[in-house]
Amino acid sequence: MKLIGAPKLVVWAEKIRKDRLRVWEETSPEIFKAIEPIVARQSRADWWIANKDKGLDAVCKQLLGGKLR
Repeated sequence: MKLIGAPKLVVWAEKIRKDRLRVWEETSPEIFKAIEPIVARQSRADWWIANKDKGLDAVCKQLLGGKLR
């Protein structure tokens, strides 16, 4: 999915997204597989930048409205 935002932010966010997806998949493959469709819908560059240092558990809680099962 193409990211939206200011051009410089999009370039930066694309790098962050690629890195985060790789890290999340490597560290928690089962959880990542379940959450990947939701994460893949995040198209705002600023979202990726704001969440660049967060682990998959924190991102899951955020995306699921605090309801991590």
